Amino acid sequence: MNTHIKDFAKKGFVVREYTKDIQSLINNSVISWKDFCNLPLEIKQGFPYSNGADGVGYEIKEGNGFRADRKENFDMTILGSELIQNSVGVVNNPTVDTFFRDITKLINAIKPIVVDFAKQIEAEYGLPHFAQEIDESSDRFFIRFLHYFGDRETGEEIALPHVDQSGFTLHLFESAKGLQCLNYDGMWTDVPVGPNQTVIIPAMQMQLRSQGKIQALCHRVVASADTTVKGRYSAVCFVQFKNTLRYDKAKFGRLQEKEPGFNYGLSSNEFSKLFR
Repeated sequence: MNTHIKDFAKKGFVVREYTKDIQSLINNSVISWKDFCNLPLEIKQGFPYSNGADGVGYEIKEGNGFRADRKENFDMTILGSELIQNSVGVVNNPTVDTFFRDITKLINAIKPIVVDFAKQIEAEYGLPHFAQEIDESSDRFFIRFLHYFGDRETGEEIALPHVDQSGFTLHLFESAKGLQCLNYDGMWTDVPVGPNQTVIIPAMQMQLRSQGKIQALCHRVVASADTTVKGRYSAVCFVQFKNTLRYDKAKFGRLQEKEPGFNYGLSSNEFSKLFR
């Protein structure tokens, strides 16, 4: 595996190669997600988004105008899988059954990768009990499948610059180029998500937990020539830290509304004021 754990603080991301088993689970899940997206809207909306399990279910956003959010996504957690499975029996659709079966297998298979990565972070950056916290947080990991709609201009931002609220994020799958990060020198660069690997990037809780040793990475998605018409598919896993404070969105607003890289120059003390 390509770990280069020091890159997490230096570059803002770490690349890890998949095993064949994980790669197969991801491939199956992405195929199932695409099939799910092709279902009639009324079936998809039969699984409404709920924050009761830290985010589970289907959302669609069809905003209009410049930089509007135009996408659909589905979130799944281990904690929320029972809620979803109960709904599957009501809908009784083979495409739905296959999608939930595949994503449930995937989210359970991701846990060992996440915990192993946490052990490396704990050892490299001197974070006591970090791996234990991640292990105890596993029912709150959630995988998000995304479908960004087409009808875009090449180079247009289809996901606005932002840092993630959680601890760290695994970019499991990207159907095309266009994922970019704002490096710590203030330059936008491509993130190297290959077909057989994940890129792991730090988020807000990670910067807080490490007292600024590791900074949340600002990133965005831009439309490529391949995705302007047919759209883009992605899959990510957000790792939330159970025992670490969370960003106070109610007080400080959406992270997409912040200046890109706003957190890079903040002292640990100033940064901590953003949490509750």
